[in-house]
Amino acid sequence: RELGALGGALADTRRGVPVVVTVHGPPGTGKTLLLDRFIEQLRSEGSTVVLTGRCYQRESLPYKAFDAVIDGLSRYLRRLPDAEVEALLPRNVGELVRLFPVLERVEAVQRAPHCGAEASDDDPRPRAFAAIKELFGRIADRHPLAIVVDDLHWGDHDSADLLIELLQAPDAPALLFVAGFRSDL
Repeated sequence: RELGALGGALADTRRGVPVVVTVHGPPGTGKTLLLDRFIEQLRSEGSTVVLTGRCYQRESLPYKAFDAVIDGLSRYLRRLPDAEVEALLPRNVGELVRLFPVLERVEAVQRAPHCGAEASDDDPRPRAFAAIKELFGRIADRHPLAIVVDDLHWGDHDSADLLIELLQAPDAPALLFVAGFRSDL
């Protein structure tokens, strides 16, 4: 039943809006198992871009809820032909690389205008957040997009700020965001 509900939530993104689903409960109730099965199901079907992450209690890095998600995004982009990646890239990709340097491993990102340009002293977050929103939006325009983050209860403020910006209008990408977290904390 729960897998069907998650699949239905992904289908709801076809209306052009983001959908958020929470999978929560006390430890040991099968939240992670459910998320793993959902991810496996999506990957076996092959039409959905699936990006996953997990927060760890003892990890202390900014954007830790999105760290593995962006690593997965980098791998996804590296598998695409350069012309496809270039069509997906946002205008402020350089600011995005400032927050998530792993994206510079993508050759088309390295060649993008303003990527590698000298960083300004301005806060890169507004432009970087707009860039990730634009990038996810362009991906979601072409393929269903699911982002699944487990143990979000161990997340950080930077991740929360990014998630809020990502999901709010205007121009929120039509993606599915699934958050797994403990409800006993």
